[in-house]
This record gives sequence, C-alpha cells and structure tokens, in this order.
Amino acid sequence: MTTTSMYSLIETAISELKERLHDDPSVWDDPSEAIFEIADDNVPVYNSDLLELALNCLDLAVDEPDNGPAFDGRPTACNIIAANVFEYIEQELNDFIRQNEDERPDFLDEDGNDKDEVADDEL
Repeated sequence: MTTTSMYSLIETAISELKERLHDDPSVWDDPSEAIFEIADDNVPVYNSDLLELALNCLDLAVDEPDNGPAFDGRPTACNIIAANVFEYIEQELNDFIRQNEDERPDFLDEDGNDKDEVADDEL
C-alpha cells in the first residue's frame, strides 16, 4: 500500500489542470467539466487508501458531503470519505482557476514541464 496524502492528491490534480489549460486554452472559458473529471480521477478507489486519508485528515470522515456519498450512494464510511475527497479536490481546483483567471498564465514550458518545478540539475 502506498501512502497518499490530500496534499499529494491536490498537487497532482493541479498539475493535471495546468496541463489541460496549456494544451487547450479554451478550458479557461468553462473549466467545470475539466475540474470535475480531474477531481474524479484523483479520488482513490481502494478502501484502504480512503481510510488512510481519513486517518490523516479526520474531517474527511466526519463532514457531510454536499453531494451525498460517492460510488453507489450508500452512506458507508468509505463512500462519505470519497465524496469529501472529491469535493475538497474540486474546491482546490476551482480556487486555482479563480486565483489565476485574470492572468491566464502559461504554466508549462515548451517541453511540457511545469515551470514552477525546480529541475534536479538546478538544486
């Protein structure tokens, strides 16, 4: 089992959003579909991963998701945690868009690498 944190899930999701914005600038006009897909793709599906996330972030287990439980909709612990993970990632992606929409910056260099990341040879 790999250790996953909400921070790493959000970091991955934001990186994917940056890539989509770079590849298709029209996503800026209506990012809701891309945000939904990216958030959905980054929710762990294994119970052990979901429970591990909740162990490190108890709010995931005790907050009532706005959209109800995930997966089959039954109010099980893992379905509630998954729904909260989705909503948390979705909110972070929406915040990212709001914080950057005025500038609509290009986040990737010509090689498709994130400009914010420091290359190993620069360390």
